[in-house]
Amino acid sequence: MVPENHARPDGRKIRLPVAMIPAHGKASAVPLVFMEGGPGGAALPTATPLVASGLNDKRDIIIMGQRGTLYAQPPLVCPEVDRANAVSNGLRRNADATRRIFLAAASACRDRFVGQGVEIGAYNTTQSAADFADLRKVLGIAEWDVYGVSYGTDLALTYMRAHPDGVRSVTIDSVVPPHTASVGMNWTNAGNGLANIFAACAAEAACRERFPDPSGALAKVVAALETKPLELNLVPVLIPGEKPEASAKPVQTLVDGAALINWFAGVSELLGPDTPRLIDDLTAGRVEPVAASIAAGAFLKEGEISYGLQYGVVCTEWVPYQSADNVLESGRRAFPAFPAGALEQAPQFPFAADICRLWDVPKAPAAQREVNRSTIPTLVIAGTYDALTSAQTAETVARELPHATSIAIPGVGHFVMPKSPCAQKVMKSFLDNPATPDTSCWRRSSRHPSPSGRPDGRGLSAQRAAATPRTGMPEAPGLLVPSSCRASLSRSARR
Repeated sequence: MVPENHARPDGRKIRLPVAMIPAHGKASAVPLVFMEGGPGGAALPTATPLVASGLNDKRDIIIMGQRGTLYAQPPLVCPEVDRANAVSNGLRRNADATRRIFLAAASACRDRFVGQGVEIGAYNTTQSAADFADLRKVLGIAEWDVYGVSYGTDLALTYMRAHPDGVRSVTIDSVVPPHTASVGMNWTNAGNGLANIFAACAAEAACRERFPDPSGALAKVVAALETKPLELNLVPVLIPGEKPEASAKPVQTLVDGAALINWFAGVSELLGPDTPRLIDDLTAGRVEPVAASIAAGAFLKEGEISYGLQYGVVCTEWVPYQSADNVLESGRRAFPAFPAGALEQAPQFPFAADICRLWDVPKAPAAQREVNRSTIPTLVIAGTYDALTSAQTAETVARELPHATSIAIPGVGHFVMPKSPCAQKVMKSFLDNPATPDTSCWRRSSRHPSPSGRPDGRGLSAQRAAATPRTGMPEAPGLLVPSSCRASLSRSARR
């Protein structure tokens, strides 16, 4: 139990779920505390990939659900927004009609929370960091290691700045830096991640011959669909080419250019190596498998994302610090060949500025946007195929941390550690010895996996075999839960 607002410790209290995963045998190392992404993702289901990766071989793992998330009390979930996601599947992604649906949903959700006495302005990274500081004290832990993923890296960086006591080391995987976080950064990360995938294809003869210009081909498809969207009635299927669930029913789906680029950014988590082939399929008119996956991303289990926490973070810490033209200008820099209509709303967070005006919470203090130059040993992990939080963004953070070890795993997308045996090895070595971890496997791994360059076009199998289930990220609006179609993709192959 923690204060809803740490500035008023005697005020209203909220409850947060905590789980401890014991070490195999007797624990011989300090515990590891995990910080989930989102913002607003449920943390407890992430126990599966953490254990599967062997992180509890000799240390206890502590998982605490963040304030407002599923299993917390109160859970600030918005079924109104979940239903808006489903309804918007049949509309143009950036259309005014779609905007009105999401604003009405957010308004109804906000009114419900306020009517229940919730202080919606207290659900943000600053307050969550204080929750973790309280947890360490309540558990009587003198020292622990911290592991944050996606938005959880924003929280981890905030925590190590504001509450450094008792922090032995920090690992940040798929990085969201607090000092530059913005909705428009999603365009920057999408551009970086897709550019890395296309560069890897160009560097390999077989892929280059089969897919000579995937970037140009994608721009043409986005432009064509933004001019003339496709309206289809089809059964949602998460992974293109797989069979639908037996109980699945057809849904009306509209695919325009904005929906397509949003989808490509999200599925880079698992489908990065298949991106050139998927683009080639689209240019050849084979649209249904991608459209079915886009449709699947719109239908999530209600309550998986805490929009109360998500809007609290985005509307206090990101949007107030970004310029009015942040989203469109960031999109134009990342994708200069795309039509402006497809770039008006960033991947994962459509209509964020409008929603934040409605959500009406105070601007975060300037300290939340400070560059982190902590001397705490930090391991920075990125995947070169990550189009949600790019390897380039991770490197900018590593350069500011004087005791950082930085690795970018070739050919891997978002939430790297469970997908990469090398990342697992480096992280375990770092936890054993934060000053001098063994990174030899990374130094040897300069080659990218083939981006679907073989004649059969198979590039997904290795990624899916390495992936482990998580819960997390919706198609819209909702970031970085490892992370955009992370919640959806996680149920089928892994947010």
